[in-house]
Amino acid sequence: MKKWKIGIIAALTTTAMVFAACGGNQPAPQPAQPTPPPAAAEQPPAPPPAVIETPDEPAGAFEGRTLTLGIWRGNDAEWAAIELVRESFEAQTGAEIVWRFYADYGVDVIADLVAGVKPDAFYIDSMMAEFLIDEGVLLPLDRAQFEIDAFYQGVVEAFTVNNRVYAIPKDQSVLARYVNIDLLEQVGFTLADVPVAAEDYLEFLPRLQAALDAEFGLNVVMAASGNFEPARILHWASMGNAEPVLDARSNWSSPEVVANVEFIMSLFETGAMNTPQRLGFGWNGEAFGLGGIVIMEEGNWVYGTLRNYFDVNFEVIDMPTFQGQNAGMSFTVGWGIYANSPNQDLAAAWLQYKNGPEGMYVWTKNAGPLPTRADVAARLAPSLSPQLAVHLDQLPYGTPWTMGLFSPVINDAFNNFAPLMLDGTMTVAEALAEVDATANMEIDFR
Repeated sequence: MKKWKIGIIAALTTTAMVFAACGGNQPAPQPAQPTPPPAAAEQPPAPPPAVIETPDEPAGAFEGRTLTLGIWRGNDAEWAAIELVRESFEAQTGAEIVWRFYADYGVDVIADLVAGVKPDAFYIDSMMAEFLIDEGVLLPLDRAQFEIDAFYQGVVEAFTVNNRVYAIPKDQSVLARYVNIDLLEQVGFTLADVPVAAEDYLEFLPRLQAALDAEFGLNVVMAASGNFEPARILHWASMGNAEPVLDARSNWSSPEVVANVEFIMSLFETGAMNTPQRLGFGWNGEAFGLGGIVIMEEGNWVYGTLRNYFDVNFEVIDMPTFQGQNAGMSFTVGWGIYANSPNQDLAAAWLQYKNGPEGMYVWTKNAGPLPTRADVAARLAPSLSPQLAVHLDQLPYGTPWTMGLFSPVINDAFNNFAPLMLDGTMTVAEALAEVDATANMEIDFR
């Protein structure tokens, strides 16, 4: 592992991430990133995927041994669910699990790297994965041993570098569209009128907004809200041959990306879509629950909030297609094994059980996030409400939320210039050129 100086900790900055897959409402802050990796010719050969020897019969196989696992506690449902899995694992293996809690994930993980205090296995946020891989902290995992082919490959890619998998995606949350049925019908529309294709929003949203204005007053209720940030638009920005990140550098100003972002901006320019913050709300769920918007794109974490805290009649439908393709965003967290753990066999057994068919079913059924395995998704589907089941339908084509090694740097640069695009101070092309210049200057400095 690369040697870090203690002084780096004091210089760390954090980037607030959108909702992580496990812990819907729990944002995971991200640290500043290290010096870029050396040129390919200077890099040492990548280690082969590790095949970790574990007993064929887990019952009592690890009697008397202790496994330290790094997690964040999450909400009450998540804590109860992880405890269920822990109890079952301990009963089968004879091992004891000790939790190491991360209150401030990004900062705490970096502090562990510096202090040399590391769990045997721990949560790997997708936004931080490439940084930890580059630092040599994570053990590369054998695809067959951990049944990687059983998982949705989109979320696996969030933890894959040079075709080697370094973490197992434990769960995910994905976006879907929420529609306020009462507001829609009150102004003469039905759910069937909501377009399938994003391109058709350009005609539909202004018509809906005109009807809402006539009924409630000018801009009292907005047709749609949207978050204009990479975590919510990366799937569209990447459509076609577009690459917002290329060779670990910001590439948002490339013509293909600019064209995609210009389309997204055109939706805001209709005057029928705005960000929840610019509408005076904290987030989409609040704006939707209070009747301030008719259509929003949100993750499955919002479902319980709407049911428990708001009185709103809604339906959930598929994400809109773009350029003729299904597309959406996926937010995932994985389990990784510390490369120098003395308990790699026991950690591997935990990963296999926790992310296997039974462990993942118990976790997702009780905690709330969605499975990353298709077999578990099929088993879970009958127990879900019809609205939550729509989120399951989005799983196969979710774009994982990560922009590689320098995700926080690029994300911050984009979000700094997003308001200037939204208020028309800068064109999309002008702002994205500044995004690249700002991000890449910082990347070069590191």
